[in-house]
Amino acid sequence: MSSQWEGGRVLADTVGDGPPEVQSWESVSMPGRPARFAGADAVAYRLTFADPRSTAAQRALLEFQGLYGHARVWLNGELLGSHREYFVPARFEFEPAAENELVVECHRPADGFGGVYETDHVRDALAVPGIWWGIHLRLRPPAFLRDLVVNPRLTDDGGAIDVAVSVDAAEPVAEPVTLSLRPEGFRGGGAMEREQVAAGAGERITVTRTLALREPSLWWPRNHGDQHRYVVRAKFRDHEITTTTALRTVDFGTDDGLRVNGERVRARGVNLLPSDDLLADFERVDEAGFTLARLHAHVAPPELYDAADEAGVLVWQDCPLSGDVRVDPERGRAVARTLASTVDHHPSVALFGVHDDPETPFDARMGGGRMDRLRFRRRVGGETDARPTAEGIAHALPADRPVFPVCGQPGIGPDAAHLYPGWTFGDADAVDWLCATVPELTRVVTEFGAGSLTASGAEPAGLDRGVHDTVVGSADTAASQVTQARILKRVAETLRLQGADVLAGFCLRDTDAGGGMGVLGVDGEAKPAFDALATSLRPVVPVLCEVPAPGSRVEVRLLNDAPAQVEGTVRWSFDGLEAGGSEAGDAVSVAAPAFDSVGAGEVAVPADATAVELTLETGTTAVVNRYRL
Repeated sequence: MSSQWEGGRVLADTVGDGPPEVQSWESVSMPGRPARFAGADAVAYRLTFADPRSTAAQRALLEFQGLYGHARVWLNGELLGSHREYFVPARFEFEPAAENELVVECHRPADGFGGVYETDHVRDALAVPGIWWGIHLRLRPPAFLRDLVVNPRLTDDGGAIDVAVSVDAAEPVAEPVTLSLRPEGFRGGGAMEREQVAAGAGERITVTRTLALREPSLWWPRNHGDQHRYVVRAKFRDHEITTTTALRTVDFGTDDGLRVNGERVRARGVNLLPSDDLLADFERVDEAGFTLARLHAHVAPPELYDAADEAGVLVWQDCPLSGDVRVDPERGRAVARTLASTVDHHPSVALFGVHDDPETPFDARMGGGRMDRLRFRRRVGGETDARPTAEGIAHALPADRPVFPVCGQPGIGPDAAHLYPGWTFGDADAVDWLCATVPELTRVVTEFGAGSLTASGAEPAGLDRGVHDTVVGSADTAASQVTQARILKRVAETLRLQGADVLAGFCLRDTDAGGGMGVLGVDGEAKPAFDALATSLRPVVPVLCEVPAPGSRVEVRLLNDAPAQVEGTVRWSFDGLEAGGSEAGDAVSVAAPAFDSVGAGEVAVPADATAVELTLETGTTAVVNRYRL
């Protein structure tokens, strides 16, 4: 059902109980986000098709994936049903006529749960109400499996996966459903159970069983172990459905930090905003070696979570709630429960956020001088009135994973902090003052960064040109991108030296042409900040403790986020030429314990140097970290 669609803007004064009226019908490609409807509050789509069944006994079902935002679905003038959460498949059963007209009416969310799509971080063309991810017309027999839900958990005896599968019967049923559990791509134990189903015509029966594993193989984040997963299969008659899941635990505490399966883990990565190809964005996350992807106030297509499970990348999943909006608490809890049931079987989904940036206490850039620091100190102890609702929503999310109700700037009492030294507060060196002033906010930092231009004079969505021009002092794209790289590098490495447990740059890709907060352009081309951030967030990397300047002396430290001690030699050079390191020579032998940093000498930067290059040699690999002066 991906061709011959038509679309049109819904006339605002015609919205009622019946099918929508549009300005005009135009040919569109579905699924997708037709750019011609950018900025529209409501868009309708229609398709005509013949009866798809080969026999009258077959049942016809429509399935939409990524149906944004509040939708109603009409067939031959009759309402099939409505749908509100774009991240959950919308399914409708229908009785086809010989010829059929399908109309899907999509309205921009008005309840606050459009998330980042309803902010200026996303250009209008990416937030067009519509059918974004998939459209399927499925034919099923009179009785079939409709849903398969799994809940993996560790037990005192090993592991267990609770399974619930629904049988939808249009005819009497008296036969078994087979449930099985098998390792995916590795050798290990499995399980199989049969459950008898008895249902009358028109009934939907849910079968629940627990599949036990005595010695389960666990799923680990990358750099910490293998990504063991299990396939759960339900079979009824000739119909089967499967889902893949895994066993692991995730905890966070102020003393213990972030732990997976009881072992210390540090999460380093980026925010992902909506884009034209979010799966390609995740491939760049994987390429960079990041261990964390934060889905900033939106929910991704299912394929992204599968990719994260396979790669061992931790996912920070936000609720689709962002900005200065206040929402109905009960509606929020319903959204949270639906979100949890959709993604929580993925082992990569490790942390949840609720309300992103509910207030902006610092609504203008602060220069970082004495008066600005006094203003900051006065405001930093504030709270937000969004907290009670955010905490109520948090209780509807999985209790077996860390949940951070408020994510935002200092001054609203955030559980996860957005810190922008060098961009909205002072220069990049202001990160040292922030770490000393609000050390409690440097453990979990879900945003830091700076923007840049890819086209001179551009006014891209999501980039404050006033802030940009103040920080860069120029509209030159080269200067803009070099400045962005320097800020991200300085802030990332300093926060790591402070022992941040969770650290996510903002963000991976620009969402508009001409520039943005991304380390990639909207076309996916890397800016200098991409390599700078990837290097600074490597699990093991030598760093300078300050921004080097010609003629200065700067301490070198070796950062180790790996789960084992690292031993090697740190060397440095200037402008590609080796130079003396300490008084004794040009290299320092170091041994950095797991999750620690150690001193690795002091660099004396020559007065005529234009770059400093640090190299860690471990005998098998070399890690290079370069600083432009």
